[in-house]
Amino acid sequence: MTQRDFEALAMQLRTKALGITLRMLHSRDDAEDTASDVMLRLWSLHEKLKDEGHALNLSMVIARNLCIDALRKARRTPPNVEGSLLSEQLSVQGALPSEKMEYEEEERWLFRQMEKLPPRELQVLRMRHTELLSNEEIANLLGLGESSVKVMLSNARKKLFNDIKRRNRQ
Repeated sequence: MTQRDFEALAMQLRTKALGITLRMLHSRDDAEDTASDVMLRLWSLHEKLKDEGHALNLSMVIARNLCIDALRKARRTPPNVEGSLLSEQLSVQGALPSEKMEYEEEERWLFRQMEKLPPRELQVLRMRHTELLSNEEIANLLGLGESSVKVMLSNARKKLFNDIKRRNRQ
């Protein structure tokens, strides 16, 4: 693909890349940065691109992979439990300070258990429950079959449920 062809297609490629990164990442700034990275990588490959379809497909694959890398890096940092839903609900309901501390500890424990999930299962779980994406949307974004997404989601939920059961038996 020539430079002129690439420049004519660049806006469409960036729009596609930004759409994917916005769905997968939690912040617009991160999504914009990642979409820019996609464009840089595509530019470095522009001479090897065959046609518009090849460029569009490659932009989606690069965007998805960069998002997965970013999510994996973010996974290494401890989750932010400040302003958590349970804490907010308890303060509204007027819970005792000891009850609030207990619920916050339960929530931190659950986040730690989630971080132990395999990266793909954690990603699918977050996309489903945090971003409220459908199984079909998740499958399209990750390049998987819808049945694979269902299995990963089921496995993640089952692991967390078993962890909760074990904790409650102690």
